[in-house]
Amino acid sequence: MRISSVICFLIVMSACVSSKSRQFTNYLLGDWRIENPSMQSFIRFEENGKTTFYLNRYSYKLDSLAEYGDWRLKEIKKGTVRDTFVVQIDKRPQQTTFQFILIDQQRIKVIDERGQTFFTRIEKNQ
Repeated sequence: MRISSVICFLIVMSACVSSKSRQFTNYLLGDWRIENPSMQSFIRFEENGKTTFYLNRYSYKLDSLAEYGDWRLKEIKKGTVRDTFVVQIDKRPQQTTFQFILIDQQRIKVIDERGQTFFTRIEKNQ
């Protein structure tokens, strides 16, 4: 009886994590403005796990001078108020791990080894 209860509990927890992972992935897809202090950079997260980084507004608008990489959700850390989503981005020549904290539908707080910044969603009509 105890073994079946433990197995049932693990199945339910796995389903919850999988659901949360899918929801975060769907949330993250699209174009985001990176609120850098010196200039505005942009990043695009695609459904196939690809990412495109644009150094500034001009390269974003012209879809040129971009850096390409891959992204994946590495871990979900359960928080008391908000969960933290750990995303790994493999961009040549290095790998970067970001911690994403969802602020609202249009904004994310992003933390890495250099500090923190915010991403703001870019609407398609801009």
